[in-house]
Amino acid sequence: MGIHIPTLPYAKGKAIGFGGFFRNKIINREVVLTFNSDEGEYKIKCGGGLIVILVPPNLSTEEREDLIRLTPNVLGMDILRRFRTVVEENRVELILERE
Repeated sequence: MGIHIPTLPYAKGKAIGFGGFFRNKIINREVVLTFNSDEGEYKIKCGGGLIVILVPPNLSTEEREDLIRLTPNVLGMDILRRFRTVVEENRVELILERE
């Protein structure tokens, strides 16, 4: 993505997770999320204020890789509302329903 995380400002307040409180960073410029499918590409423009969840800096390389692999990619309702969400036992599918 070409974003140098240490230069991003911290988001206001703290977030809470399974390990306690932590600080998020914020991207304060427009971001374009791109979703690819068999039918092509769909882009959603997000104004400034996209929150980035950081991996704690004091982890070993192995712990860092495990945390990144196990952390879900969380999209907010401002993005998810544009899709029909199908949840089954072994899969989650987001379907873009064109108007």
